Amino acid sequence: METESRTKGKPFEPTRDFTMVHNAIFTLYTRLPNFKANHALLYMYLMARYNVAYGYAYPTTEDIALSMNCGKNVIRGYKEVLVAYGLVTIRRHPRWNNDIYVVHAPISEPAAFFARFPEAREHEAKRKAVLKMDVEAAVEDASDTLENAELLAWL
Repeated sequence: METESRTKGKPFEPTRDFTMVHNAIFTLYTRLPNFKANHALLYMYLMARYNVAYGYAYPTTEDIALSMNCGKNVIRGYKEVLVAYGLVTIRRHPRWNNDIYVVHAPISEPAAFFARFPEAREHEAKRKAVLKMDVEAAVEDASDTLENAELLAWL
């Protein structure tokens, strides 16, 4: 039974019509101060639209906005972040008057990533501190609630 499940893969893996993406997008790039889930989604969208024969993707900003359920100005901001981190190069197609997107592989080695983006380590440390404070506050709230419940039960 165990061998059978290993050879078939995960039960939720698609068998067709899917896009593979580097795990570094989720494990490294999301540590950058202004790289959010929607930046990763746009990166994956452009990968899915990438035409191997042409060497680029060419959806319009309107198509991207419709697919991502947001406005064109929001998409422009997402594009700027992908360009700033070297994940995408955007050029204007001379004949179609449309943006074309050359998608680049992310830096997948942590040492190389943090050497290129040292701000990611600092941002990650700040986020961890905030999350730790959130957990500590939740534990304190739970403790207070338990003490109040015990007091009410005693009364």
